[in-house]
Parts: sequence; structure tokens; C-alpha cells
Amino acid sequence: MESDWQVIGAAVQGLSHQKQDLPCQDALKYDCLPGGILLVALADGAGSAIHAELGAQAAVQASLDCLLTRLENDRPSECCEWEELIWDSFQSARTALEQLAQEQDEPIRSFATTLTCLVATPQQLIVGQLGDGAVVAAGEDGSLHAVTTLQRGEYANETNFLTQDQALDLVAIQVLDEQVRALAVMSDGLTRLALKRPNNEPHAPFFKPLFAFVESSASSNDPARANDALVEFLNSPRVCERTDDDKTLVLALRSDCP
Repeated sequence: MESDWQVIGAAVQGLSHQKQDLPCQDALKYDCLPGGILLVALADGAGSAIHAELGAQAAVQASLDCLLTRLENDRPSECCEWEELIWDSFQSARTALEQLAQEQDEPIRSFATTLTCLVATPQQLIVGQLGDGAVVAAGEDGSLHAVTTLQRGEYANETNFLTQDQALDLVAIQVLDEQVRALAVMSDGLTRLALKRPNNEPHAPFFKPLFAFVESSASSNDPARANDALVEFLNSPRVCERTDDDKTLVLALRSDCP
């Protein structure tokens, strides 16, 4: 049996950025490889960084390129090999930010961003996180659990960024031997709606309708329309009344097929 993934994703500008005439500072990339492998990279540029959107875009592109290149040539079999792969993807993202800062003659902090990367196979889920993004997984029985823990800084609303000193030492990597039915990857603009504090427990009424929507959209074979519907949801009053930050969400549903 091989696994296919139905994936939709969108990043939308928050109301606070609209009022300040700032661009959306979130970025995402995802891809699927043969053998039922899903790749996702999501970044949230720091609101205080002047070129945060460029940093987020560069980070997700570099990390996903690293994962694609490595997995096309070799598939890890040991836990330590998966950890090394994810760490290398973060190192590639950090190098991309250093090069961007040099090219634009700006300090690297001007491109500050968080980064979340994951690889999902039919048997495993491998996640790397730096910052306050979140990954929520649904098991075969539909039960939800948060895979990541939000990283917080010394002060309120602070987190870790890829541009800070020793950032790579702060990357949290998990290799889980579990079959995942569905996944949600999001920036922190959605966590207050999606996760119940203080334990960051997934809020089932938020996720279950979204996963059901992905499943229903699979039969229509119209991913562009499904993505448009996701954008509409993220821009809806019921979401924007709860958060004025940029909002990014990737939803993936696995289906087994011969």
C-alpha cells in the first residue's frame, strides 16, 4: 500500500498589517514525493524585522530545497539520520538568510523569522521547530495531539528566531514512529484559536471541520478552488475577530491507495 496526500495551504495578511500597510510576513512551501512522503516548511517573519517577509520566504525555500534534494537521493532509515536531515534543512535556511543579508548589505536581524519543517511518511512523522509555529496531528482513530511546543522568549510575545546567535542549537526535532491520518501546520497567528491554553491542547471544533473539508475537496479534484476556500476562511470575521496577525495554515490528509 502507498499513501497519497491531499494538501491545501494559504498565507493571508493580518488586519494589523493591513492597517500599517505592511505585507504578509508569513511564508509556506509544501511538496509530495513518491512513496507517500509529504514535506512542509512554514515560516513567520518577526514583526519587528524590516525585511521579515523576505527572511520567511528565503527560509522556507532553502529548507524545502534541502529536504527535496536529500530525499530524492537517499531515504533515512535511522532516527539519527532523520534528525540530521531536519537539522541540515535549518542550517540551509540559516545560510540563505546570511547570504541574503550580505547581498542586501543589511544586518541579519532584519530578516528575522521562525521556521517549522516536517516530513511525514506512511510510518513516521519527523518535525523540526524553531519559534512559535505549531503542528497538530490526527491519528488513524481521529484523536488529535500537538506535536510541537511553542517556544517562548524571555518576555511576553517573544520567541526564537533563525537569525539569533546559536539559533541552530535551539531547534527542537522529534522523530515519531506513528501513522498520521491528517496534519495541520500553522503560524502563531492561529494558535490562540486552534490550541487551548495553557497546555496547548488542540481544539477539536477548530480542526475537525477543516480536515473534513480537505477530505470532501479531494473528490472535486480542484485544489485551486479548495485553496481559495481556505483563504476565505482565514479572512472570515470569525477568525479575524480573534486575531489580527498574519495567518498561515497547511492542511494535509492522507489516504491509502493500492
